[in-house]
Amino acid sequence: MAKAGSDGRRPAGRRRSAGRAAADPPTRGHGTIGRLAAGGIFGLYRLTGRLATPLVRAHLHRRARRGREEPGRLAERLGTASLERPAGLLVWLHAASVGEAVSCLALIDRLRAERPSLSVLLTTGTVTSARLMAERLPQGALHQYAPVDLPAAVENFLDHWRPDFALLVESELWPNLLIGAARRGVALGLVNGRMSAASYRAWRRFRPLIRHLLGRFSLVLAQSPRDRDRLEALGAVAPAFVGNLKFAAPPAWPGRPAAARRRT
Repeated sequence: MAKAGSDGRRPAGRRRSAGRAAADPPTRGHGTIGRLAAGGIFGLYRLTGRLATPLVRAHLHRRARRGREEPGRLAERLGTASLERPAGLLVWLHAASVGEAVSCLALIDRLRAERPSLSVLLTTGTVTSARLMAERLPQGALHQYAPVDLPAAVENFLDHWRPDFALLVESELWPNLLIGAARRGVALGLVNGRMSAASYRAWRRFRPLIRHLLGRFSLVLAQSPRDRDRLEALGAVAPAFVGNLKFAAPPAWPGRPAAARRRT
């Protein structure tokens, strides 16, 4: 089970867990038929995830033996936190790997400068990004491994961390994470949004689901005009192009030779 909050109690009036949510919140720009189709696809996705849970656990252990997961932190990948949730407002940033995580550093600094009491949780999915963030995250920011997109793992993660706002970076469009957070009333944003040509073609085969997912975001900021147009064609509401966040990011490994960076 995920740990309780830092004060040992769940604050009054907090969001309900997904299992107790009465219904999905309405998705903007999504008709009844589209919602039903998306719900059917999502239901099948969740069922497949539940059935595949033992296989995913075994896969994580194989990755750990190969050095691609941290054995001591595998529980985080299944949604069990290794840290307490800080009291007060918590913003959750989710990035896939090193490049995306580094691009979040300037954003974290800006958020903390404007609101010093704010806590930031950054999740990533790779060992290298976790090690880098252990060196680079400022005070008031925490790192955890992202949960795999299985229903139980996501529910454990969200029940423990209870984020007030979530910013997903680039193309991290995981159905259980997105819909689970939306069911809890978490405000969602997509920053530095990216949609490659290959991903665009793939998602077009699942239009009801991707429209359902993108409609959960109240803020969509694309990293290029082409990405903005693709996201809008798939169902994002009023996406905007404001530039690429990576251009504002500091070097991933400052002061280290290029050869050393390549070996990491």
